Amino acid sequence: MKIIKILSFFLVVIISSCGSFENKVVVEELISKRDSLKRELQEGLKPSSDIKQFNWVYSAFAHAAVTGNESLFNVFVHPKRGLWIIHQDGAMLNFTKVMNISGYKNMQGKGLLPFDRDAMNDAPKNEVLPVIDCDSKTLYSKEGCFSQMKNYFVEDKIWKNAGLDAVLDREVAEYAFTITRTVVNTKNYKYYFSLIEGSWYLTFIDIRRPCAA
Repeated sequence: MKIIKILSFFLVVIISSCGSFENKVVVEELISKRDSLKRELQEGLKPSSDIKQFNWVYSAFAHAAVTGNESLFNVFVHPKRGLWIIHQDGAMLNFTKVMNISGYKNMQGKGLLPFDRDAMNDAPKNEVLPVIDCDSKTLYSKEGCFSQMKNYFVEDKIWKNAGLDAVLDREVAEYAFTITRTVVNTKNYKYYFSLIEGSWYLTFIDIRRPCAA
């Protein structure tokens, strides 16, 4: 029964891709399924640290990202704490907080969605994350999509270089401690996911290109 319920979470995602993503009922049902997923898994399946459990959620997130549907993507944005997008404009490191993905625009006025479909094809492998290698063709020590249950964000403290005021610095620091899994996709971005009150959220995303001037 638990497996059927979990599979239904992804059935909602697949079915909604054939219709209107703006349908409030579909989005609310997806939110309900997402929030109940962890509870179902806790009752007898895999622990929250298990890569298979996380990959269920990641596949739904990837679907939202490549289809470019904002309502579906926003299911993975915490409704009160939002999503921090890390980007670089010239030499300036920037942290931009959005409460929904439509709130972000780059210097050319372009949003983040949709993601390139080919870049999101791979499920994260539960391995040590690649490191940046500017001498490599891929700019990383290995190529692919990798995930680790480790909070590198807190260790690196890159927000300290963004010139945030004291209030925002504290907000980012506190939010950073919620990070449960780090994902590095060498074809696009670095993702930080947090398990908050039983639900997975994308809390930080680093869209900077490695080794860029």
